[in-house]
Amino acid sequence: MSESTLETPTTFDPRAFRDVMGHYPTGVVVVTAAVDGAPVGMVVGTFSSVSLEPPLVSFMPMTTSSSYAKLRAADHVCISVFAHDQLQACRTLASKDPEKFDKVEWTPSSVGAPMIAGAVAHIHGRIDREVEAGDHYITLVAVDDVAVNRPVTPLLFFQGGYGGFSTTGLSAHVDESMISAVRIAEAARPQLDRLAQRFGCSAAALVQISALDQTIGATSYGGDSDADERIGVRVPLIPPLGEAAVAWSPDQVDRWVSRIHPQDEQVAGAYREAAGRVRAQGYAISRVDHDPDGYARLGEALSEYAGGELTPARDRAVRTTIAGAGHFFGGSVSASDTGVDLASVVVPVFAPDAGGPSNSGLVLRLCHLPSGVDGATVAEWVHVMQGAAAEVTETLRTGARKDYARYAAAGLRGA
Repeated sequence: MSESTLETPTTFDPRAFRDVMGHYPTGVVVVTAAVDGAPVGMVVGTFSSVSLEPPLVSFMPMTTSSSYAKLRAADHVCISVFAHDQLQACRTLASKDPEKFDKVEWTPSSVGAPMIAGAVAHIHGRIDREVEAGDHYITLVAVDDVAVNRPVTPLLFFQGGYGGFSTTGLSAHVDESMISAVRIAEAARPQLDRLAQRFGCSAAALVQISALDQTIGATSYGGDSDADERIGVRVPLIPPLGEAAVAWSPDQVDRWVSRIHPQDEQVAGAYREAAGRVRAQGYAISRVDHDPDGYARLGEALSEYAGGELTPARDRAVRTTIAGAGHFFGGSVSASDTGVDLASVVVPVFAPDAGGPSNSGLVLRLCHLPSGVDGATVAEWVHVMQGAAAEVTETLRTGARKDYARYAAAGLRGA
């Protein structure tokens, strides 16, 4: 075993050390306690899990920290893990303001240590021992209790700044792509208004903004339908969702099927057949028949997905819920059907000057449609929607040609 080199003088610039270490993100927590009946605490970016048996965590305060000098005297501490939207609370508690605990929301733990409201998690324990390491202590905390308070993404410190992390592709958040998508969706505005008024429903143009997502680019409402959809909301291209967006591109169907969670060859084959059926009939539907509770659960999952910034665990849970909704999608309506309740009808807008049906990245969707209709009524909806989609294709070829060219050049339609 080689001897320790801790005493060897450094020969590089300390600023370079900080810069290199700054390229590694760390979580941000606040360690709190009640000392002589008063709340004390310090914000640290050096928190880490250490041991499962016995349960130990650690943080590394500076040896000169006046806050730590108070904390180390406490019998019990609470570690609150900041959420990505708690930057202001973090900055307040990191300040030297003697009244900082009056300016953030907290509740006392069973032993009086402040638990910061809205934190991702709370970890309760006792300072077990500390090891002096250069200008810091390595402080070990014996864990007594833990709880997840709010399952969202945490606050991170990275390259001298604070932020969060995203479990989705960066392209889903790029303003330029969103602007481009909304512009071509607006090309469908006259058709959306006409469809919504004619059928007394809500109409929307959905535009692909990445390999993973569509967004709602334009909406219109007729009859008694509620204005309940926001422009820019992300809609995942994860089976069974998005059939009409991918069905006319074999490569996109392959990528679409690869996102099934969990992976299953039999299920993958069923989704390929569903995409083929959509391509053959020229439309996609979703049904709410016989399982309104299941459809409500799907809606909740999509709302959570649209909110973004899911933790990996929540992302898996949302994808599992989406995958379990396959029975709502992939079907057809025959002329002899009666009592049909559809949640949505979707038709593709084909790319202009493509020499044949080809994905444009844009689809038209109707929701909040009348219930209990027959097959002939659904056929009329589809026929009118396809006519409207053809008009939008022509607009993309002519009046919206430059906007569509920019969108297509950005590769956002995933073709």
